[in-house]
Amino acid sequence: MNKVRITVAGMAVAGLAALLSPTAAQADGTAAWQGSCAKGDFCVWSGKNGTGTKCAWDGDDPDWRGGNVRCSPRFLVASYWNNGYTGSYSKVKVYHFADYDGYWGTIDAGKRGSFWEGQLMNSHKWAN
Repeated sequence: MNKVRITVAGMAVAGLAALLSPTAAQADGTAAWQGSCAKGDFCVWSGKNGTGTKCAWDGDDPDWRGGNVRCSPRFLVASYWNNGYTGSYSKVKVYHFADYDGYWGTIDAGKRGSFWEGQLMNSHKWAN
């Protein structure tokens, strides 16, 4: 009877450890990423992990719906990557609305990530 309890307890601990331990793909955070973003660009995607429709810029854009790079009117950002250079103007300030209105946040150079759900973003500018 003690042998059975020890075996069951050992299996439960091993199962819990497997659930709580990140896999190699999760540990470095890059294995699931699928999108590419040219060096020096700020890129956003409609899907998580760089999937779906992509919009990319190498400069400021006060209106993602009407500028040189046009995202769909219903475009919601599910993932992003600031692949800019370090140094001056390496951060990207992102805004919910056109003309840099409704500050959302700042993304440092080299940072990328995904959101639980799509975010409304409509303009950005490079900053120190």
